[in-house]
Amino acid sequence: MVLKKVKELNIGFEAGSQDFSEKRPTLVMIHGAGGRSRIWKKQIRPLNDFMNTLALDLPGHGKTLGRGKSLVGEYSRWLKNILKELFNEQVFLMGHSLGGAIAQDLALLDPQLLKGLILVGTGPVLRVAPKFLEGFLNKFEETVDSVMGYAYAPGTDQSLVREGASLMKEAGAEVVYSDFLASDRFDRRKDLDRIDLPCLIVCGAEDKLTPPALSETLKTSIKKSTLKILRSAGHFVMIENHKEFNQCVKNFISKIQN
Repeated sequence: MVLKKVKELNIGFEAGSQDFSEKRPTLVMIHGAGGRSRIWKKQIRPLNDFMNTLALDLPGHGKTLGRGKSLVGEYSRWLKNILKELFNEQVFLMGHSLGGAIAQDLALLDPQLLKGLILVGTGPVLRVAPKFLEGFLNKFEETVDSVMGYAYAPGTDQSLVREGASLMKEAGAEVVYSDFLASDRFDRRKDLDRIDLPCLIVCGAEDKLTPPALSETLKTSIKKSTLKILRSAGHFVMIENHKEFNQCVKNFISKIQN
């Protein structure tokens, strides 16, 4: 029934199974700037043996209709409406980078929708270097390659880096620029301490785009939070160190469910 509704709403998605069981927790995943739902491919099926998994394409991304947004609040209001339409029960929300900003925003906008938060490679503020913002408009593909050069830990298989760059290029210059502009405008430092949900914060030890210091700030500000900094991983920690990452997610959700 849930997936049927997602299709009717013209939202692109990836799900671990066609069957959503109300007896199991549900994890909704939101990708980062210039991404799409399949960025979570190492979580969607592996975590489905324990919970319902659903990764969504944001507006203007992947197979979701509409245009990309240039404010995090526009994305969080969209997501609020979608979650209300899809679910009668609270869900766990996991967001990466810009998706993590959207998750923070929604936790402040309508916490009743959520059972818990998982914030991945993100922070309470996400400043973007002006050269990247300008580059997305003027030298798009070159700038994407440059950003991806910072996104993974040293020694990462180059096929992963190329795949990440290809995914972002698919989104197109307009969407990617809007997403990074939304990230640059985002700042929740003043009211982050109002988030009153169980929260798991995960960051790669070698993340250069959203360094561990940003995750540490999240941990300090969010009362019910736990921080995990995973080795041998950069910004795409859920891909680079997926086994340890998935175990952290399982442990977090198991503890809350029990």
